[in-house]
Amino acid sequence: MKKVLFATTALVATAGVASADVAITGSAEMGVVGGSGSTITQFHQDIDVTFTMSGETDGGITFGAAVDLDESTIADSDDDDGAATPTNINGAFDPRDDGGVSIFISGDFGTLTMGDTDGGFDAGMQEVNIGSPGSIDDAETTHAGYTGNNGLDGRVYDGQVLSYSYSVSGFTITGSVEMDDDRSTAAPFGVPAITAGDGLTGDAVYGIGASYAGTFGGGSYTIGGGYQVSGDTHAAVAGAQELSVVGISATVALDNGLSGGVNYSQYDYAGGGAFADFSGTHTAIGVSYTFDMITVHANYGMFDWDAAATVEDSSGYGLAASYDLGGGLTAHLGYGNSEYGDLNAAAAATADSSQWSLGLAMSF
Repeated sequence: MKKVLFATTALVATAGVASADVAITGSAEMGVVGGSGSTITQFHQDIDVTFTMSGETDGGITFGAAVDLDESTIADSDDDDGAATPTNINGAFDPRDDGGVSIFISGDFGTLTMGDTDGGFDAGMQEVNIGSPGSIDDAETTHAGYTGNNGLDGRVYDGQVLSYSYSVSGFTITGSVEMDDDRSTAAPFGVPAITAGDGLTGDAVYGIGASYAGTFGGGSYTIGGGYQVSGDTHAAVAGAQELSVVGISATVALDNGLSGGVNYSQYDYAGGGAFADFSGTHTAIGVSYTFDMITVHANYGMFDWDAAATVEDSSGYGLAASYDLGGGLTAHLGYGNSEYGDLNAAAAATADSSQWSLGLAMSF
């Protein structure tokens, strides 16, 4: 069935385009999840399909697009509020949101990507879950001490990013911009929320990141860092606000199956007199080991905020293990534990919690 679907899709998509390519990949999960706090023990199932399309011009420019159906956003066909309504079969992908879609062009000049893609900070920073086998509910990377280094991507605005990257001799540099689309956004790190439909435009989020990947006898390493900033995100309030994040990171992978990573980030907010200034830091470390068909992973991270911040200090650790059964089928075990500390400013107390998962992951 998979071969028939692939052939049919490729035929339709490449009609009249001699050099086009269409690929379909998929994954599925089944198991049970549970934990303490608000998490209850229950069955878990998930399925995802990604369509990837690419082509090349006569001049050698590569172009393409990918859509992750698990993250796609469907917009109402009869209004313009952009609200997601997956049951509306007459809807369409919302062009003002990333919607799980990324589109790119690439050549000797570098790569330009728009949509569901990393901003400059995320592109330069390395995650501490290097070598992790993962789990069916991402328990090991959703605890209160973990960050995927997304920086300000999708935190101030909607996550639709335009990025440019260029690589040479192991170095990669990435610049990005994310624009205000005048929709309501949850407050990041206690920054006042943005109101939808106010007709005012906040400053864009600008990012830059760089990394270097190298090798040595017995392994490889990557070091990187990034910076993102946005000013006047709350356009309805007088005064210049500024939210920024800067970070550094490093990972190493040894030929014997051992790998690890560390990262450090600092967040700063200047309220411009309208809101309280604050800053905070995030520190994390992770290690993984693969032997035979088994992979294990552990990570720890913590956020430490100023007293003026309206978010709590938090920390957590995650554990993951897998056994590769072959043919794309893997058994997974995951665990995450979250703890909350000092109450800063008006932050509400959050109870400590944990989550776990056990199940099978399939890749097609």
